[in-house]
Amino acid sequence: MILVSELHELHPIYCYCPKGDTVTFASIKNLLVKTAKQAGVPVAFAFDEIKSEKSGDIIIEDCLIVYHPEHRHDYFNIVFRIRREGDTAYISKNEYGKSRLLSNTENIFDTNDFYNSTEHGAYEDKEREREKQYYLALHSIFSFLKC
Repeated sequence: MILVSELHELHPIYCYCPKGDTVTFASIKNLLVKTAKQAGVPVAFAFDEIKSEKSGDIIIEDCLIVYHPEHRHDYFNIVFRIRREGDTAYISKNEYGKSRLLSNTENIFDTNDFYNSTEHGAYEDKEREREKQYYLALHSIFSFLKC
């Protein structure tokens, strides 16, 4: 279970879906699988729950986690949530977890200031670049996520 305080806002996508009942984690996953395969980007998925508290009430909501299959615990994960209001669905995405190589305060999709200012060895720089390219590929895939 993920605590809502462990999620970090990315530049969020909030899709407004007038036919919100058709938006499911399965439909999001299917679209991402198809798009990732076409782009040659490795992705894996897990389902989990997010726990939050509002006015003293504990709220549990389902979520879909997208991660690199070979780097589940050393790259950031992306968490998708669906919020419904009547017949409308809103999709948001958050960053979750930590990166072994990147600053955990950076926006992972910010291409202008991706690295820390500290110097690193050639191997770490190469690994950082791979991680950066993975996030950029994910970002382009997420642009296909339309309601």
